[in-house]
Amino acid sequence: MFARLAAARLSRPALLAFILLAALPGTAAAQRVRQVIDGDTITVSGVGVVRLLGVDAPEKTGGYRQSEPFGDAATAYMKRLVEGQIVKLEYDGARKDQYNRTLAYVFLPDGRLANVEIIKAGFAETYRRFEYTRKPVFFAAEREAKDAKRGMWATRRPR
Repeated sequence: MFARLAAARLSRPALLAFILLAALPGTAAAQRVRQVIDGDTITVSGVGVVRLLGVDAPEKTGGYRQSEPFGDAATAYMKRLVEGQIVKLEYDGARKDQYNRTLAYVFLPDGRLANVEIIKAGFAETYRRFEYTRKPVFFAAEREAKDAKRGMWATRRPR
């Protein structure tokens, strides 16, 4: 099957995306985003607190940590992107983190992946510590943001 897809002259990124989509684990029913806590954490009806899998956004003003540059901008971007939206969650590996937050990919009604969108906008980085299926896609989105000098990459030196 994959040979036929390659023979169909799909671009390498399109073929990779197809392979990743074909191998993805469980999806939850659509639910409404009730609140955006920060750039990588939201509250979803019927689920509770959801940490966007593979996303590392700067910390915002307030809470128990000191604010980081672009933390408030990341939170504002995520609010514009998902607050009040009906989203679908998709799981990949462990369902909960050490703080009992649900770990998930968050799909918007138009099919875009919120996890990738905030990285592409330059308001978050790819989470490097753990393995997850979409990590190569997230690294590509981060490279795109760095190359375009979007968000925090406009003032930061890319690593």
